[in-house]
Amino acid sequence: MGLLKRELRLLLRSPAEVVQSLLFGVLVVALFPLAITPDPDVLRQLSVGLIWVVTLLTSLLAADRSLLSDFEDGSLEQMVLGVAPLWWVCLVKSVGHWLTALLPLIVITPLLGMMLAMTSETMLWLMASLLVGTPVLSLFCVLGAMMTLGLNRGGALLLVILMPFLVPPLVLGTQWAMTLGQPFYGYLLAGLLCVSLMTLPFATASVARIAVGR
Repeated sequence: MGLLKRELRLLLRSPAEVVQSLLFGVLVVALFPLAITPDPDVLRQLSVGLIWVVTLLTSLLAADRSLLSDFEDGSLEQMVLGVAPLWWVCLVKSVGHWLTALLPLIVITPLLGMMLAMTSETMLWLMASLLVGTPVLSLFCVLGAMMTLGLNRGGALLLVILMPFLVPPLVLGTQWAMTLGQPFYGYLLAGLLCVSLMTLPFATASVARIAVGR
């Protein structure tokens, strides 16, 4: 619990970054009808995919928010050498990323849905898909950010590394919401979350040891 409190304190010491994530989502959704069409029927058809893409991009923007400062001040090295299991530290990093970057976006999803003429039923299933699918995004984003720590042009490399792994939750999440909760997509998305929880913290821990040693 102490690790999570420290992580949240570190991430929230600059509230502007949290607000920036929200503004990014709101601005993209607000500008979309101006760039494409204000037709409610068209917006309704594109709304689920658009909000999922905005969420994915937001997760990438916030990927290295806490890792970079920990890497630069030596805290990450202390975590690698510390008594707490490193996989647990990496899991806490992912939880902190989700709570500060993605949960606020999920909270304002009804507002974004109304801006895109989304029906209430679709909105409920969209929020359900985001709640199940976005933790997968956070787990992969922390893994990718750990891989690119200390590298030049790490942001571009992060995108190249992560995009193939972020497509499955994007596709499953959008399909689950667009089919109004068809169990097939829900089971696959939940299974992907379970597999990610069981494997990615350990993979991130291995990468952290390499990042500290190089």
